[in-house]
Amino acid sequence: MPVTYHPEKGKKRVVILGAGFGGAYCAQALEKAASRLGLEVVLVDQRNYFIFYPLLVEAGTGGLEPRHAVVSVHDFVRKGQFIMAEVAAVRPEKREVELRMTGTDLTHRLAYDHLVVALGSTTKFPPIPGLREHAFELKSIGDSVAFRDRGLQMLEIANTLEDKELRRELLHFVVVGGSFTGVEIAGEFHAFLHEARRHFPGVERDDIQVTLCDFANRILPTLDEDLARYAHAQLEKRGVRILLKTTLEQLHERRAVLSNGETLRTRTVLWCAGIASPERVQEMPFEKDRNGYLLTERDLRLVGHADIWGIGDCALNLDPEGNPYPATAQHAIRQGKHAANNILRLLEGRGEALPCDIVAQGTLAAIGCRTAVAKVFGIKLSGFAAWFLWRTVYLMKMPTLMRKLRLATDWTVQLFFRRDIVQLGVHRIPRETPASPPQQGNPERETPEEYAADEVPEVEPGTGSAAGSSPGRSRS
Repeated sequence: MPVTYHPEKGKKRVVILGAGFGGAYCAQALEKAASRLGLEVVLVDQRNYFIFYPLLVEAGTGGLEPRHAVVSVHDFVRKGQFIMAEVAAVRPEKREVELRMTGTDLTHRLAYDHLVVALGSTTKFPPIPGLREHAFELKSIGDSVAFRDRGLQMLEIANTLEDKELRRELLHFVVVGGSFTGVEIAGEFHAFLHEARRHFPGVERDDIQVTLCDFANRILPTLDEDLARYAHAQLEKRGVRILLKTTLEQLHERRAVLSNGETLRTRTVLWCAGIASPERVQEMPFEKDRNGYLLTERDLRLVGHADIWGIGDCALNLDPEGNPYPATAQHAIRQGKHAANNILRLLEGRGEALPCDIVAQGTLAAIGCRTAVAKVFGIKLSGFAAWFLWRTVYLMKMPTLMRKLRLATDWTVQLFFRRDIVQLGVHRIPRETPASPPQQGNPERETPEEYAADEVPEVEPGTGSAAGSSPGRSRS
């Protein structure tokens, strides 16, 4: 029977579940008042770092060292306590949480005075045949490295083949989802592949294709239409094919069937078209909407609870007009700080908790080749100026001086040297079985099921994880 650990006599304890942007910044804001108020701040996550998501695409395409896109929780939250564990259960009637230490069966129970749920989101996989089995996603450093390694693996195989159609199949990369993540990875990955192609004399320029699909009538739907048009035009100018009002209907090992009736010959699909509430959040005994997101009051407290707060992607936090705030880093950070300030107000007896009113500071999206689009404080920028602003903003926002210096060094080196064309191999490498290419000119083989698997190199699709991120709730 696990023991319940209570705070020291005379102290209050705030337990924060999730060390993403919302949880980490909430903990940091609380720990500043910890000694003054006799407050114990406990941050819980199954990893001892959080990902700086705006840099995830660059970490995957070799623009920077992957380690430099993550922030150590121990460096970020210095005075509070960190526990690396998974949430096993939440018991609001006892005001305690049960934690399972990561990688073990050891459990602890922690009593709390206030609880903050900030467990983020997961990839939303709709019931599309073959999606979970064959697609990649982009929610972690491992995902981004696996996708980069996949691209290099396909280049290595294609470089040995004489059959052009087979080369084009191997080097056709399909990205589903035209929000920020999908657009950024399509642009950056297209540039990365063509830069890497110089090392593969057997691969021709037109062998490489990146296709971006989105069900909406334009990409970047949360950005102003003129900036979205600019991004669209730039991507097409470089060779990225964009299909609008189109999504994925079926996914097979060697092709993707689209809603417009088209079948794309491809071995690699990246799913960037939806986020979902984590399963452990959906299992919690709190009020939720039909999609499993925690329902909160305007002050960020969960509906029906005076001492439990919900912030970030896992919660449905509403603006003054009753619309949910977007699931973005800037909103999660400010919700985390606001929840901390409200908790301190209540603990100090300074009055009621205040509603969370956030005015977006702006949006930025890099689209490769030192080009971006941005709208910051009402000012619109595109091209190199927007790209320079993109890097400046995220350099300033990167926590800790040490990581700022590492990030600046990576970006400076990239100005003078090309990216390394190496697989990092931090995930399971699929077994390859070389075989002869398919016969040419056979009109009978036109459906996905009729291609014999033993006629081409076997390439296992989703090395380790699999595929995506973006609107389940509208993600920017």
